[in-house]
Amino acid sequence: MLSYAFIFITLTLVTLVLASFWLKVPKASFPLLFIYLIFIFNNNESKTDSKVVNARIIKPSQEKVIVNPEKKTEPTYKELATIKPKPITFESDNVQEKITKKVKKEIQSEEKIKVLPKDNNKSSPTLVVKDIKICKKIYKRTPVGADIVFTNSVDSLYCYTRIQNTGSKKEVKHIWYFENQIMTQVRYNVKKSNIFRSWTKKTILPHQIGKWRVDVHDNHGTIIGSKEFQIKKISNYN
Repeated sequence: MLSYAFIFITLTLVTLVLASFWLKVPKASFPLLFIYLIFIFNNNESKTDSKVVNARIIKPSQEKVIVNPEKKTEPTYKELATIKPKPITFESDNVQEKITKKVKKEIQSEEKIKVLPKDNNKSSPTLVVKDIKICKKIYKRTPVGADIVFTNSVDSLYCYTRIQNTGSKKEVKHIWYFENQIMTQVRYNVKKSNIFRSWTKKTILPHQIGKWRVDVHDNHGTIIGSKEFQIKKISNYN
């Protein structure tokens, strides 16, 4: 016949397992089942011990056997009460608290990322070359005869640039290259402007036939624009 303690513990286990699934924490039921198996094992051992003691009492013996009913090996209600709440009552709460703390930390980290200020200097440079052309002359601040191939009959050429400067006044430099060798450098200042028109001039000698290039550098020496062109002989060009 089942004892009241066994029935009580079984009903308590079933209730807590159902509660763990209702709270969506099924993993909490594993330690409950493990403790319940330990309880059944200990309960069987206690019953076996009690049977052995009773058998010894029934056997005739000359020795007096004193059985103290208060020292039974069967677990008392107080012991069962101490076993029950430790792994069961607080584990689901602890899991829920951990999940809540984790979610709060992730929300706080996302808020910190959103609050970080943007570095406008890296994302959007203040000097931007909007247009660059090589031309034969400048008329009313407008390039005339722009091309990428010229004959060696030209006396000089112009490098025309349209630069946007959203910051303060800065220095810009045009570097003219002939066959990857620096021929001349021209520095000038670009004021704050949405479109700042500027140009530099370079004399071209008749024997300087080949590949040319003009690089536009900012005040840090960074190339912000470049234009390549060629000088050919008149006979080859025709």
